[in-house]
This record gives sequence, structure tokens and C-alpha cells, in this order.
Amino acid sequence: MKKPLPLATAALTAVLLLAAAPDRAKTFDVTADTIESCSCPLFCSCYFGPSADEHMCEANNVYKFRPGSRYGTVDLSNQMVWVSLDLGGEWHHHPGPGMPTKWAVVTFDKASSPDQRQAIGAILNTVFPVKWEKFSTREDSISFSDGPKVAEAKLASGLASVRLDKTTGPDKKTPTAIQNLQYWFSNSNDGFHLAYGTHHFDGEKKFSYEKRNGFTIAWRSSGEIKPEAAKVASR
Repeated sequence: MKKPLPLATAALTAVLLLAAAPDRAKTFDVTADTIESCSCPLFCSCYFGPSADEHMCEANNVYKFRPGSRYGTVDLSNQMVWVSLDLGGEWHHHPGPGMPTKWAVVTFDKASSPDQRQAIGAILNTVFPVKWEKFSTREDSISFSDGPKVAEAKLASGLASVRLDKTTGPDKKTPTAIQNLQYWFSNSNDGFHLAYGTHHFDGEKKFSYEKRNGFTIAWRSSGEIKPEAAKVASR
């Protein structure tokens, strides 16, 4: 039989284990399922090089964080956020952090707490580190549904909606996907699953599109929380 460790040795072992463990308050780890559609033809040419229509990229991006997602000690399981935007046409001139963009309206779900909204804002700024010419936030109730053939998201107010009709290739049971393509500044993703998107936004800058570019994607982002990271104010 093994002899029990002396109390001092056991205490030292516990201290060493705690010292080796990462401080969860200083790190984040999220995986987000995404329903996204924009004004481009299927698929986004801006991911591969200059396109013939770079003056705008009007889009609705809807994110739902998977169970276990967190920012520091803030639990983001099943939290949702909606971003309506126009990226403008600077993608290829300023592809890195600080890229100038036109405008964005971030809609937080009514079910999100102030701490969760602050955390979600910090994640958005980490994965999409662009510089908005005009930016605002609001709240609404968000619905999110991703099925085998159709993905849909809606704002209860009717301000915006997205419907994706997924495309298929020879295998009619599996959506067409693009693999090994970077999604903004996320760490990894499961591929762009292509779809024809019908979506609209009835805010100050209105737009509406039928059968345009759309996709679902699950992306992951993780790392250390940077104190200087800008935060999105919630209201």
C-alpha cells in the first residue's frame, strides 16, 4: 500500500497545481454558430481578391454562442447577437486591424445581461477589429434556427431578418462547403456552408436582397483578454 503524502507535501502539490492552471478570468474561449448573408453574389469574392463591386458589403450577421463559451468568468452559453452593417469597399486596401468601414448596428438580445453584452462586444472587437465610421447599439429579441436545408434568424421588432436556402452538390444531403478559408480573425472554423440568402434591414440605412450570398459557419476564438481592448457599450 502507498503511504499517504505528508500534509506539507500535499499542500505544496496543491499550490503548484493552482499556479500551473490558467487564470480563467484573464482568458476567453468561445465557439459561435453563424447565420450570415450580404449583398455580394454567391460566394464572397472579397475573400479571394479584388471584385468588380467593392463599394459596399451590406450584411446581416447573426451569432449564437455554443454552450461552454465564456469571456473571462462571464458565461456566454446560448447568447445571441446581431450585427447589421456595411463594410464599404476598403477590404483589399486595409485588410488588417483598423480597416475603415461604413457603419454597423449591433443588436443585443433582450435576454443578455449587461456583463454578457460587454463581453460579447469585446469578442466582436477581437474577431472583427475594424474602425466603424458610424456605430450604434440597440436591443431586441432574436430568434435563431439552423436546419438541414434552411437557416433563419429574425428580430422580433421586424427590423431585420435572414433566410438561407442551403446549396448542395452531387451529394444532395450535404450543403456545399468551402474549407481551409480564414474567417476574419477567428482561430479556426468548420467551413463556409454556402446558401442563397434573402435578408433585409429597415434601420436608418435600409437594404433588402434576394438570393444573394449567404452561409452558415461555426468559428472559434480564444486567447488572453487584453486590458486595452475596446469595449462595446451596452444599453
